[in-house]
Amino acid sequence: MDIWRLIDRDHANITQLIREIPNALNGPGVVRSRERLLSDLIDELHVHAVAVDAGLMTLLERHEEGRALVGELRREHRQAAAQLDALAQSNPGRVAGWLDRFEDVTYLVDQHLHRHGHELLPLARRLLSDQDIDEATTAFVRAKGRALRADGRGPGAAAGSGELALAVTVGLVAAGAAWLAWRSGLLRGAAGAERGRDDHDLSRGQPRSDRAASSAPGQRVPGENLRARQDRLLDEAIEETFPASDPISPKRITR
Repeated sequence: MDIWRLIDRDHANITQLIREIPNALNGPGVVRSRERLLSDLIDELHVHAVAVDAGLMTLLERHEEGRALVGELRREHRQAAAQLDALAQSNPGRVAGWLDRFEDVTYLVDQHLHRHGHELLPLARRLLSDQDIDEATTAFVRAKGRALRADGRGPGAAAGSGELALAVTVGLVAAGAAWLAWRSGLLRGAAGAERGRDDHDLSRGQPRSDRAASSAPGQRVPGENLRARQDRLLDEAIEETFPASDPISPKRITR
């Protein structure tokens, strides 16, 4: 899984949250309330911005053609994030016109993500080399893992978010472990035996990142398609924790 698909997955998560919030219920005891989903959206957007900045924008800043766009997108993100934070301070069940304000703010988010897909990514594909893309993917995974693990990521953080952030981080750490192990040439063929010990390993608390790295394809062989191998490693590491068909965002798992 390369950086393009990782970014697409994030965009899908953010878009899904934007669609869910207007129809969410409010009130005591509601697990997926409008306030909770808005907090999820703020956190997801923050983590995504950190990862994209580390993965693509830092590299594009080295090119004169990319500097202006990077600066514009950073300003747009700050503006949208500030308006979402202000919206989160109001009570969506009591403030008149809250949904109208929400639509205005999320329109900015939609436009921002549209520029990612139609300006940032095409420019990155054109300017960055294959080695740059490998570097960007590694930086994206690492930055997202750090952002999810960090305490108090932003004003959208809510009580109980730590457990969910930890759950999501497991998947990202697994992806990062497989990626970095592949880059270092450390992976060896222990897939069959390790998969047979899954239940035993889980009962002993073995990290999923260790299992993902161990179960990845074996040592490289002459003539192997390295980009396809890279995709298999990252796909397996991420899907070891949650399936790609069920995107997950920070704090989507509830008690």
